[in-house]
Amino acid sequence: MPKSQYYSTERFYGSERHEVFEGYATKNRKYSIEDGLVIFITPEQHRIGKYSVHKNPKYWREEIKIQEIAEQAWIDYYSKTKDDFRNRYGKC
Repeated sequence: MPKSQYYSTERFYGSERHEVFEGYATKNRKYSIEDGLVIFITPEQHRIGKYSVHKNPKYWREEIKIQEIAEQAWIDYYSKTKDDFRNRYGKC
């Protein structure tokens, strides 16, 4: 994941890991971990706050565009195409 003012790419004291693409049934959580599509955020950003990723995922998708950033990072890092990404993660 590229660096951002909204999240950290490295674990820091008190941070919580968030897998950008979730889902146990689809294996997307596992793939996110394998592919490095994880971010480290505060508990407030992750699950507690009004704009946390779990309470307000729309904010993270539409305002921060976290999934678009992760998709592009995956494509660039692995020298793959959007179709390759869709084959691995499905329609996110």
